[in-house]
Amino acid sequence: MTISAARQQQEARHRARQEAERRRREAERAAERQRREAARAEARRRRMAELAETRRAQDEKRLVGVRMERARAAERRLTELEELMETLGASGTPGDAVKRIGVETAQLRERLRHGADTTVDEEIERLRGRAVRLQSSAQPGPTAGSGRVVPRQALKTLGLRLADLGPQAVADDPEGHRGCGSLIDQLHTALEEGRTARFEALLGTAEHRLTQHAAAVGEAAETRRREAAQEAEREARRAEVSRLAAEEERLRRESLEEAADRLDTIADAVRDAIRDAVDSAETALADELRTALAEVTDALGAGRATAALAALAGLEEVLPRAEAALDELLLAYERRTHLARTLQNAMSGAGFTFTGGNEQDRGLLLRFARSNGALYSATVASAADGAPVLAYRVDGEADVSVVPAAAEAVCDSTEELLEQVHEAMAGDGFVPGELQWEGKPPGSRGPGLRTVRKEWRR
Repeated sequence: MTISAARQQQEARHRARQEAERRRREAERAAERQRREAARAEARRRRMAELAETRRAQDEKRLVGVRMERARAAERRLTELEELMETLGASGTPGDAVKRIGVETAQLRERLRHGADTTVDEEIERLRGRAVRLQSSAQPGPTAGSGRVVPRQALKTLGLRLADLGPQAVADDPEGHRGCGSLIDQLHTALEEGRTARFEALLGTAEHRLTQHAAAVGEAAETRRREAAQEAEREARRAEVSRLAAEEERLRRESLEEAADRLDTIADAVRDAIRDAVDSAETALADELRTALAEVTDALGAGRATAALAALAGLEEVLPRAEAALDELLLAYERRTHLARTLQNAMSGAGFTFTGGNEQDRGLLLRFARSNGALYSATVASAADGAPVLAYRVDGEADVSVVPAAAEAVCDSTEELLEQVHEAMAGDGFVPGELQWEGKPPGSRGPGLRTVRKEWRR
């Protein structure tokens, strides 16, 4: 059975429409994917902008905190400087020098009131250096010009040195601080009691002990700075690890969202293709689609973004191929259906009575009866290349016989009847070929014994 040129052209136009429809569906799916990708990109942009704003606010908050702490530290140092200047003034230091430092200190405090100044720390340190030099020039040491110790000045110098170490010195070196304080108290007692020899003996011990205490306090401060720097570095590493983990998790969630969105654009089409494959008895194709779909949904359910995207790419590749195969199967089915209708009409025109039919093994089975009681079964199927195949089975036809010597069947009147049917079918797009049957002799006919059934093929 072949197809006429007119029907071939008709089917070619039908294939072109199917292909155009597939391209349209794929274009719609691609457009939907692009729309959703643009929406995801916009959502990512908004999230990144919000994250950047949050980080900016946090950085600003930290910066404000640093500025405030720096300002408080500067206030404390200014207060210590003012106390030092009061001590210098009370000790007889030249008033003009003390007054100039006091004026500059007041100016620095005014600048602090109007906001943090990055140069304030340097200015305070510069003024403190001037005050210390002024203190040194006013109090050249524990001895006067005659070489003898000036007790009260020496005692005051020790007290200032201990005070300059600050309150943190008590926590950094409590034993040393207590020792220095005890020695200063003993010096004060010796001075009040007029015990000059003891005062001078204790003074050297006190100075040595104070030097040790200052070194211990400085070392403790350096240790704190070093530990603070190390902790800041560790915290920075922890923060970086957390940031990278959060970024990885964010990318994983975005990939899962992308996979879910892309699946949503083709899920209905995949389910339709599975249903059509089942209806067409294409079990292998239906299983392939089910497996590909399950791989995507399983990966999404498990939160495996990379696997989900890979499985989705495979499903997106399978779907168009499956749709093209199903369109071709649909065309073959429509061709078989049309051929079955054409055969039914032709058989009815030849005096056959249609007694029923049904689908069978990717084909259509039609049953007919003649007035003489003979039964004809016609199977309309498709070859591997999609070409239609028409096969008959005849039961109870008296002229179907076989020659015993050559085992050659002779079916003259049945053949003529079916040729008449096929001639009627030719005008409807189908061109039947030569009628063949099992045991048909090449180009010959002859009498023989009767048989009850024989298969015919066209």
